[in-house]
Amino acid sequence: MMIKTQLCSAAIAAVLAISMVGGAGANEAGCVTSYDASKDYFPDKVEVKHSAGFSITYSGNTKHIRNDVSGETYVLYQCGTPAPADVATKAGSLQVGNWTKVASVPPKKIALDSAPASAIIEMLGVQSTVAASYKFFAVTSPCMQKQLAELPRVAQSFARKRGLARRVSYDVADAGAEWTFTTYGMSDPQSFALNPDGARDMLGKAEWIKFAAAFFNKEAEANKIFADIESRYTAARDKLTSRAKKTVGFARYNKMANGTVVSWTIDEPQAWVVQGMADAGLSAHSGATTAFNNIDAFYAATADWDVLIDGSIEPLSHGGATIPLWQNLRDGYKFGDGAKKLPYVAANAIYRSDLISSPQNATDYNEHLQIQVDRLLEDFAKLASDSGATDTTWYRNLPHQVQVDWRSPNDCKN
Repeated sequence: MMIKTQLCSAAIAAVLAISMVGGAGANEAGCVTSYDASKDYFPDKVEVKHSAGFSITYSGNTKHIRNDVSGETYVLYQCGTPAPADVATKAGSLQVGNWTKVASVPPKKIALDSAPASAIIEMLGVQSTVAASYKFFAVTSPCMQKQLAELPRVAQSFARKRGLARRVSYDVADAGAEWTFTTYGMSDPQSFALNPDGARDMLGKAEWIKFAAAFFNKEAEANKIFADIESRYTAARDKLTSRAKKTVGFARYNKMANGTVVSWTIDEPQAWVVQGMADAGLSAHSGATTAFNNIDAFYAATADWDVLIDGSIEPLSHGGATIPLWQNLRDGYKFGDGAKKLPYVAANAIYRSDLISSPQNATDYNEHLQIQVDRLLEDFAKLASDSGATDTTWYRNLPHQVQVDWRSPNDCKN
């Protein structure tokens, strides 16, 4: 799908162009050679305006970030100035959660184990700092795929404390990296979690651009990028006309490796999904996660859904899993004569968020969709206006057998 490849590349190029307007920010691009205790080393600052899930404050040569999603505190200090003393949780600590981690900024080399961090790094134009990635990490961005293929892969070290196996750290030193962007809090003083999926609203997700930018002293660029996303989002939201709301539900079939479907599950959507869909004129089914052992009971529970978004995985007999196709969903949900009266079946309104994927089973849902919420709102609006829409960016229509847009390093144009 060359059109979608060009669209995504154009979007990134546009964001990069916006970030360059007005020249470089006032924050230091590297280490300083002298220290002035009275100086504000970060004149460019970010402010969290929405329910993002993190907060940030500035003081002299330090930035204090609280990640409410991972339950961690990050203290960043300007490279070349004194590190804050007696702040960091000791590397050998046995405590679970609520770690305080310290790092100097901006970094020279980092490792990646976070898809949204990868997307933001491209937006900020700091790809040159990526020196390694976790050995099982995969992305959809063609240029980042190409870059990572030429860089070392790092493992994770484990240690035993009081007889319990605990994840300790990424082996970043082997690749000459200073720390890792990851997606979860862990007992590793050189890892920092980035969690836009934990935001409470759509624009809060986009604000994680500001979070990542603080690690690179790129606050000025992040403010420009976010302001443009926010402007496009609010303009699109305000133009959407009121309509009878369609109901969107999230479900999956649960299949064993031998091909037997053992149950069906209705999933509770995240808060940002509910809010974003409401802005587009959709009503997200927001009941608690519920499992069904009987397909008729599942049909009854989804009888008022206009759109179904599938989250199933298709297990492989030799291990692992792959992306389901329409025939897999027909079999998994038993879409025979008994299902024809279901609104989402009758309207061919069954989707997955894996339209842009890589052969390593990475999906852009975990990358650019997490940040580019203005374009995600466009997808939601298309589901609201045309339940059988096929011109979406991230949502793949299964009944119309829209093909996955597979991304590889060969698609890197710049």
